[in-house]
Amino acid sequence: MGKINYLSLLLLLAVSLLFFSCQDSTNSLDEQPPQLPPAESMNMDFSVFDEDTNATSANLTANNESYSHFFNAAIRAMAMKGVVNTNLAIPKTLLKAAENVEPELTDNGEWTWSYTSGANDNNFEIRLVATSGSDDLVNWQMYVTNSALNIENALFFEGEVTENGSAGNWTYYALFGDEAGSEVSQTTWSIESEEQVDLRLEVLTDRNGNIGDYIEYSFNSPVKQATYYNSGEDQTTEIEWNIETIEGYIIAPNYNNGDQACWNSNFQGIECS
Repeated sequence: MGKINYLSLLLLLAVSLLFFSCQDSTNSLDEQPPQLPPAESMNMDFSVFDEDTNATSANLTANNESYSHFFNAAIRAMAMKGVVNTNLAIPKTLLKAAENVEPELTDNGEWTWSYTSGANDNNFEIRLVATSGSDDLVNWQMYVTNSALNIENALFFEGEVTENGSAGNWTYYALFGDEAGSEVSQTTWSIESEEQVDLRLEVLTDRNGNIGDYIEYSFNSPVKQATYYNSGEDQTTEIEWNIETIEGYIIAPNYNNGDQACWNSNFQGIECS
């Protein structure tokens, strides 16, 4: 299932890029700045499984067997959320802050957003740069400076995005330590609307023991799905849930004999249909 989703995402991105490459365009940003890429391109929402939501605080007991399917899904969803936050939380925050900044066009044809933004109790000086790319794409780079962390104009992430910001890819880099400047992770994404999102995150570094792991996330309202491949254990976990009814299922190799396990709108385990 995860492989199929990933192939679909790549096909959707390729079609988006082809569509824009076929449009009449001057491929120039001389007259006006490009649309900012959406911060949602760096976000996967697992909020239904958070401990402080109604779902997990509705007098449910983890030891109660009837709720075990939901709780097992929640444990794995929070593990996915941890991988996502480690890789994407700070860049997402810094990118979103650009929405309140007026860009300036430099003499060399670059649109630049310069501002200061805070993330994880650190203030970063940001320089977000957009330039014309090939096939009517926009090249984006974010550079950050933080004197306390001894970071000076370091490339944090970069990518290619369609002119309307509906599809693209990001590559993220380590900012400090022995791995400074090396690739940390990559994302490929497509956002047709707030209710139709596809996003794939792949970890490229072993600094947190996740090298080779990937998460494929999709939202086709009202259904969300997340597939997590654990490279170290060569295991794949799939979770799907309906944000309106909260019904869902989990398929995990080390749970329920690897068979699909479902729950209803009351979070109770049921037979899968």
